[in-house]
Amino acid sequence: MGSSLAGKCSHSDVSFPVSRDRISSMVFAEGAWRCKSRRIRLTLILGVTGSRSIWMLADRRLSYPQRPPKEDGQKIMILEAKDGVAMIGYAGLGATALGTEPAHWMTRVLRGRNFSLEHSLGVLAKAIQDRLPAHLVQTPQNSVAAHNVIIPALVGKEPRFYSIDLVFAPDRRTYQFRYRRLRDTNSPVSQPRAPRVGIGGTGAQYLLHDRRWFRELLRIIKVSDRGKVSRRAVANYLANLNQQVYLAAQGAGDESVGPRCIVACRIAKDGNQGGGGEHQCYTGGQRDPSTGFIPTITHGADLNALAAAIMPHSMKSLEAMLEGKPAPEVDTDAINEELKRLPREPDEELS
Repeated sequence: MGSSLAGKCSHSDVSFPVSRDRISSMVFAEGAWRCKSRRIRLTLILGVTGSRSIWMLADRRLSYPQRPPKEDGQKIMILEAKDGVAMIGYAGLGATALGTEPAHWMTRVLRGRNFSLEHSLGVLAKAIQDRLPAHLVQTPQNSVAAHNVIIPALVGKEPRFYSIDLVFAPDRRTYQFRYRRLRDTNSPVSQPRAPRVGIGGTGAQYLLHDRRWFRELLRIIKVSDRGKVSRRAVANYLANLNQQVYLAAQGAGDESVGPRCIVACRIAKDGNQGGGGEHQCYTGGQRDPSTGFIPTITHGADLNALAAAIMPHSMKSLEAMLEGKPAPEVDTDAINEELKRLPREPDEELS
């Protein structure tokens, strides 16, 4: 769908319609890394669907034209909707000129919206189409102005793959936009199956050049879904993939992929390991000693904002216990006052 920069609207619950696209591969690749004529400053994002789980890898590098990169980007958010769960990762706009990361902005967009998964993603797609173009056109003229979102999801027991893509023409006057649910043409028409792997960003070219990692990754996820190996084994494998891509990119003089990454997973509720999920940060393929929160929306509620309001009060009890002192009574009135001050409405402004 072609679009221009004119006629942007304020936020609403209008959902951009999803197209159903069939592709003839278990692997699909998104991203402006295909454009050979212009400089590319993207990243590595990789999503995977298992029989009972979904996985996502994102490197953490944020690249800038005139200064050193930062290695603390988020690039992933979690959406828990009425009928399913999705991990939303992206390559392209790592942060606006004022430093806002899309992961945090997407959380605000979906805050207060307790919809089905596909409707929620449609609302997000509409907000991306409305708000991101003004920021993408500010990227250097010798760079690709594009943003690619890869979304592995579980709706009930069904693994799914969605993507949202916005790519500007070289003259920055128009752009192409699409929101898709992807299906593998090798699966039966009566039982459509999602692609197994989606890759975005500059790092895709290194993984697609040598696909020996692909079958081993699917094998490890398969046995993990059966409870035969730990989820940590899958996470470690994905983190090592990021490290391999980082080293390959460095060898080619490509600074777009960093040595740090986040690996996240979500497990189907009827899966062998009983639902839930986790995430872990890595540096150079090694697990970081501490891992922060991933932006998360649960049935319209901003989970991280709730945790930030409650945590200081809980920490007082924990600190007392560690010091061998009686735990103070939790001040529920103070917690409730904190919760009342939290914003609950969607906010699509992106600055």
